[in-house]
Order: sequence, then structure tokens, then C-alpha cells
Amino acid sequence: MPQQNYQDLSLQDLPNMTTQQLREHWSYAWKLKPPKCISRKMLLTSLRYKLCEARGEALNHEQQAKLDQLVRAYKRSQSDGTKRHMQIKSGTQLIRQWNGKRHTVTVKNGFFEYDTKIYKSLSAVASKIAGTRWNGWVFFGVKKPTSNEEVS
Repeated sequence: MPQQNYQDLSLQDLPNMTTQQLREHWSYAWKLKPPKCISRKMLLTSLRYKLCEARGEALNHEQQAKLDQLVRAYKRSQSDGTKRHMQIKSGTQLIRQWNGKRHTVTVKNGFFEYDTKIYKSLSAVASKIAGTRWNGWVFFGVKKPTSNEEVS
């Protein structure tokens, strides 16, 4: 059984421990049972962080606030656009008439092909066509799908 005070460990001790020992120390450090799928590398990294944090060597308030802001922004972007993006079937063609010209975009494995070039986002394609910033989903008239619905 590991020491209940994981803070007595040294950073040099961690790599020599078994995965089971790391899981037990992780449990004390985070006051949670570690996820079943957590890797040894992640156990080591998060325990190193907790040891540094306990010694006052963690992020300062400003750094933590910035990190929290980045995490929130990432979660928003993942929950907003990515769900729609990934639900459009590969091979789907999106067509839009703009300034008298027909524009066709083909979805390819999570990316968008337009005019023989690959784009990461539909908004980038829409902006290229229109010459100004556009929300790609609005520009191409793609409706937000309901849960588990695929856009085709």
C-alpha cells in the first residue's frame, strides 16, 4: 500500500514504480479513482504535476486562469462546430451559387476540398469564395443536426 502522503515521494522515485503503485499514488493525489484507460505516461505526468503543485511549483494564478480560459474555448469549439463537421458524410458535395458562379465543395474525411485545395474548415472555404469572413455552415445552408442525425 502506498504512502497516504504522496507528497513525500521524489520525482526520481516515480519512473521506478509499478503501474499499480502509480495508480494508487494517483488515487491519493487526485482523491479520485484513476480511469481504467489512463496510460502509464499520463499517470507519471499527472503525479509529477501534483508533486510540483504540493511544493508550490505549479502554475501561478495568472497562468492557471489563462489555461482555464483555453480549456473552456477548446471545449466550446469541440461541442459546437466539430460535432457538425464530423457528421457530414465523406463524399458529400455542398453547392452554393455566389455572384453568378456555382461553387462545389466536397467533404473528404473531415476536411473540405474546394478548387483542388484542402481546407480545415467550411468557414475558410466560404470566406475564400465570398472574399470576406463568413460562417461556413450559414454560407452553405447546412443546418445544425439534432443528436445522432447525420447531415448528407
